[in-house]
Amino acid sequence: MNRRGRRAYSGILTLIGACALALLTTTALAGTACTQKPLTPDGLAKASRLGVKLFEALNPSNAEVVIIGRVGADLSKYGLRFSHSGFALRNNPKGQWTVIHLLNRCGTDSSSLYDEGLINFFLDDPFAYDAIIAVPKPEMQRALAKVLRSGTVWRLHQAHYNTIAHPQSLDFQNSNQWLLELVVAAMAKGAVNSRSEAQRHPLMQQYQPDVMAIDRLTRLGGGLFKANLTFTDHPLADRLKGEYHIVTVRSVMRFLHQTGMLERLQWLDLQSAPENFTGADLNQALERL
Repeated sequence: MNRRGRRAYSGILTLIGACALALLTTTALAGTACTQKPLTPDGLAKASRLGVKLFEALNPSNAEVVIIGRVGADLSKYGLRFSHSGFALRNNPKGQWTVIHLLNRCGTDSSSLYDEGLINFFLDDPFAYDAIIAVPKPEMQRALAKVLRSGTVWRLHQAHYNTIAHPQSLDFQNSNQWLLELVVAAMAKGAVNSRSEAQRHPLMQQYQPDVMAIDRLTRLGGGLFKANLTFTDHPLADRLKGEYHIVTVRSVMRFLHQTGMLERLQWLDLQSAPENFTGADLNQALERL
């Protein structure tokens, strides 16, 4: 993600004027890769429409914190739809929504945390304009809100970025991995204050990453997501098999469900009415992510 036009997370959650900021923002894929292609009027219009649909879905609810996901590159060959996730936090019951997420700094191997408006979340030239909303149960929302307003947000951030970081890597981190570790910290209720504590916590034993089959040609090309990536933090045995365990949007939301902390999912796109999934429908919906 190109850092130009984005606001680094300061801990003071203020909704950015999305449409004004959009004119300054260049495009990227899934919070990782970026190009110097200027934002087109069509791209801005579609991002704005989806951002408005997201706002219309969130605003009438009583939710304080949700997890949202977006599409980046076309990952259908890996069985995935969504590639990047972040938290959306409301500053009061009738207040504004702010997205807090980790983004790769374009052209570097580092990342930072950013807070911005709902429309900005989609200003990254996605393959498709879809969004997924995971609404945690109320007690989980309260725990997440507490963590997101604390220094744990930064303590669990590793600035050395790797798009396909291994879930147990302390040397690298991707955007979904940071979000997963914050979720574990919220569930642990004060028992997690570092990345190593998050990864060692018994709750993490319930987490199951997605496994992506990446062939040798793709590895040699290093262009899977057109971003900074390394395969070296994955075990040699997995590399030889071409199987990479990765924290994905789907695996994070599946983890929420398996721990009993997911209340419902909502799927948005530009053409259709929102799809809502609860109860027995959640398992099938999660596999579509």
